[in-house]
Amino acid sequence: MEKEKRVVKKSFRFTENEWLHIVNKCEIANLTPSQYFQKVATTGRVAKSDCVKEKQKYIGEIAMVGSNINQIARKLNSSEKIDTWMLNILLRIEQTLNERWLL
Repeated sequence: MEKEKRVVKKSFRFTENEWLHIVNKCEIANLTPSQYFQKVATTGRVAKSDCVKEKQKYIGEIAMVGSNINQIARKLNSSEKIDTWMLNILLRIEQTLNERWLL
């Protein structure tokens, strides 16, 4: 079957914030804006498989944070005193979460 040539061209206007949001979604889906709009317009969504790589990255980061939290919990349960080392790690975890996930 011969692939149909795209001949209809349309343009849209966006605010800067809207465009940044769209570009971010395109990067996550590993698509150009044109490809992204074609998928969304024709299917109503972007295939989940397009975002798997990005999700795996975040899952790995969350797993590392979880591991750190488990280590801290073990340390806290083994003694009554919180040392400065432990407090610094907790503060770094909080800072990282705030920077990456805007908590």
